[in-house]
Amino acid sequence: MNFGRVASINVFRKVQQLETLVKPGGLLVRSCNRTQFPKSASSLASLNRSVIARASNPKCHVLSKLPAQLTVSIAQTRAASAHGDHVRLWMMEKIVSASFLALIPAALVFENKFFDILLAVAIVTHTHWGVEAIVVDYVRPVIVGNFVPKVAIFMLTLLSAATLAGLLVLIYNGPGLTKIVKNGWAVGKDRQKAS
Repeated sequence: MNFGRVASINVFRKVQQLETLVKPGGLLVRSCNRTQFPKSASSLASLNRSVIARASNPKCHVLSKLPAQLTVSIAQTRAASAHGDHVRLWMMEKIVSASFLALIPAALVFENKFFDILLAVAIVTHTHWGVEAIVVDYVRPVIVGNFVPKVAIFMLTLLSAATLAGLLVLIYNGPGLTKIVKNGWAVGKDRQKAS
């Protein structure tokens, strides 16, 4: 038996299982009914059907092949995502990321408190969202229970607030954020001039 052929059949089975879960009502479907889904449901639909039809019987129990914990975690993720507006959050993340292209040069050129504050808020917000995504991905309630993820998010919020407070103190009571960056760049120049 050719290993490449067996591996490709298994890959297509997994793709079919995932496609069935993603479709509306997919979590409630217990068997693959070929008339239930349109033929153009997937970009791999025709190739998928031809390989799977030869490799398995037509009544495949999709959810019974998946572990119960995976099925529950998918359901929990879908239920949790119904409460938030993730498209708006994604758009805000992209806007903040794109704003760095103009904000960093402007803060370095103008060197005033207004741009320092905008830069500090953007940096802390961008970092908070990134670390929050990591915490949500790796500190799952299914694995560590319901209490640990709440503590992790709370600690992240405290860390972000403390970071923003420290940067604001640096801006108002110190030389400023961009001035410190420029002073850091100038450290090596003093040694070169002395030699």
